[in-house]
Amino acid sequence: MKDIFLVRFFLLSFTCLSLFACEDEIDVDLDEGAAQLVVDAFLSSDSSQQLIRLSSTAPYFLNEATPGVEGVSVKIIGPANAEYVFQSQGNGSYTYNPTTNGAMDSIGANYQLELIYEGEVFLANSKLNPVPPIDSMTVAFEEEELGAEEGYYTQFWARDFAGRKDYYWIKGFKNGVPIREDNPASLILSEDAAFGGDGADGFIFILPLRAAITNADDPFQVGDLSSVELYSLNEEVFEYLDQVTIQANNGGLFSTPPANIRSNIRDANGNLQEKVLGVFSMSSVSRNQIQIQ
Repeated sequence: MKDIFLVRFFLLSFTCLSLFACEDEIDVDLDEGAAQLVVDAFLSSDSSQQLIRLSSTAPYFLNEATPGVEGVSVKIIGPANAEYVFQSQGNGSYTYNPTTNGAMDSIGANYQLELIYEGEVFLANSKLNPVPPIDSMTVAFEEEELGAEEGYYTQFWARDFAGRKDYYWIKGFKNGVPIREDNPASLILSEDAAFGGDGADGFIFILPLRAAITNADDPFQVGDLSSVELYSLNEEVFEYLDQVTIQANNGGLFSTPPANIRSNIRDANGNLQEKVLGVFSMSSVSRNQIQIQ
């Protein structure tokens, strides 16, 4: 019996070694496909410098930043056909300075992005919706508990506009740095004053939203500055960002194949197209901050 056991042991060991020895590295050769222009155009009614970033899609396994795209004509057309021309700063960055040429701040007005890329015209529209003021911020000390570190947690207080459908993007900062480094998997989005918006018209923003400006893994300490920004969105842009969040969280055993998110940028005839990706958004913004003492 002992000999039979030893034979079986050596056979099993040999089989395992053979399986490991048969592992080969396989290089997957993917078709690169045609490059597409990617537009990152989140603009606001602020008087600060406005930035539009244009880049190109890159091969799947490219382990570096996507290349910027130059030679594109970029401008915004506002009320009364006022034009706001963006100048190239290199590496796909196009900027506009409102302090010298006028802010894009006409609440309720429609603004149109016009891109001329490789001889073709591409257009996108966005209405500058209002945003409610952030009335105040509060802070409270919390003991350590499961899923949350000990420290100071802040909340913001604002009330959604009543009698209309509104969409918002909420951003929290710690000492001027985004608390989630603009991680697309954790964008804070809101319909009216809640996640789904049902029954939240005209309400104060619900607790999970107003408290989401603190990172539970890295709460505030004495001396830190907590700040918040509330941006108005169009429905089309809200749906775009919602899909970004879904795609960023699309992983694990039951994940679905990733797909391009539908852009609000269309061709010169107003039709959906596949040459340009990304989104154009005009937002009003309100801000507040509190020092932890």
